[in-house]
Amino acid sequence: MKSTLFFFDYLSPFSYFAWRELDKIPTHIIFKPTPLGPLLNHWGIKGPGEVQPKREFLLKQCLRFSHTHSIPFTTPKTHPFNSLYALRLSTRAAGGDQQSQVIAALWKAGWVDRIDMGEPEELILALNRAELPGQEIYEKSFSAEAKKEVKSNITEATTQGVFGVPSFIHEGELFWGHDSLDQLKRFMQGEDNLDHEKLKMLLLSTPRAAQQSI
Repeated sequence: MKSTLFFFDYLSPFSYFAWRELDKIPTHIIFKPTPLGPLLNHWGIKGPGEVQPKREFLLKQCLRFSHTHSIPFTTPKTHPFNSLYALRLSTRAAGGDQQSQVIAALWKAGWVDRIDMGEPEELILALNRAELPGQEIYEKSFSAEAKKEVKSNITEATTQGVFGVPSFIHEGELFWGHDSLDQLKRFMQGEDNLDHEKLKMLLLSTPRAAQQSI
């Protein structure tokens, strides 16, 4: 079975929704905890919280989606927060064979139980409640290997054109957003409906630098 890269940040509610629905795609997931900030800075994009109407709209969208799909949803106690502690805890270097359990525990702690995900003490307690060795994993998260893994994820993401989270890379193809999971599944099954010739034509006819003057 071919693997799929999953780039995510605990800041993103849509990364949470994507994580909740990973069982939709028959693939081996390679978790790539990746800070959203460096991705936005690399491409010159503003974060959702920096545009007030967008922030309110996205919260409404999240509440509607969670209700429709019966997914428990709130926000971490403080948002935005420094997600670097949680992301380092979620590396393979820190979590080892328990990486997926660490990630599951932290998603639940932040977006269901509403802890402050920027506070290391609360993260450790969340791991302990999930019967994981919180203090041990926390100490490993400060290792050179864990820090290097996060930096490597940022580089890998930008190199492959990832501009936001959640993002999936499968056989070099990028899928962005929790709502792209069905498209990813069709792509994996050889049923991708993308018109490549039309895409080439449209890209040639719409230069990136083109701006409409008013």
